[in-house]
Amino acid sequence: MISSIPDAVNVRNFYFSFFRSPYESDTVESIQDEYYECNWTYEGEECIGFALAFLLGSACFSVYGGGWSQPFAGFLKDENAVNVGNICLREHVALHIPRIQDEAGTELVQCDQPVSDKKIILRNDHGLDVLEEFSKRLVRCPYLIGVVNSLPFNPYERKFIKRVRENGLIEIVLPWTDKGYGIVVRTTGRTIMETKRIAEIIEEEFGYL
Repeated sequence: MISSIPDAVNVRNFYFSFFRSPYESDTVESIQDEYYECNWTYEGEECIGFALAFLLGSACFSVYGGGWSQPFAGFLKDENAVNVGNICLREHVALHIPRIQDEAGTELVQCDQPVSDKKIILRNDHGLDVLEEFSKRLVRCPYLIGVVNSLPFNPYERKFIKRVRENGLIEIVLPWTDKGYGIVVRTTGRTIMETKRIAEIIEEEFGYL
């Protein structure tokens, strides 16, 4: 039986067997813009781990002591109070890990609007005809609610999915256009992981000419 004392060697080794530092990856890269656009602080200090766990819908791991034995850790996103799951005690594993696993296996929700009712909102700017044509194709995706805006030009962007946001929004750039025309779409994604999965589906079907 594993001891529930968090600083016991066997418990720490168990935790570190499935926790890892937030190294760069495709998943982290997809939310890095939002990370850089906000200030993430805990008691006045920058908190990278909290921020990435929050944006990715995951949890943090804390060593017992110094007030870190609570199941949630509160911090600031700019001036707004937010919190993230914190795993320190064995009961925290039972609290957070099933939720994370359930979210990873959750079936994506489809939009119940007919394709003809999905709104396409674009700025009257250069490339409007290209974006309108592309958007009319894109809204056939069952996980897309609509196109909510155009992006500023991104002529040096080579990635189709520019950014995945936590509120179901995805920024898309058409890298085959000289000026890097782009749009922002609203999806049915309820978490960052669902939205990222939808972004992968969109890229697979529409990420080419």
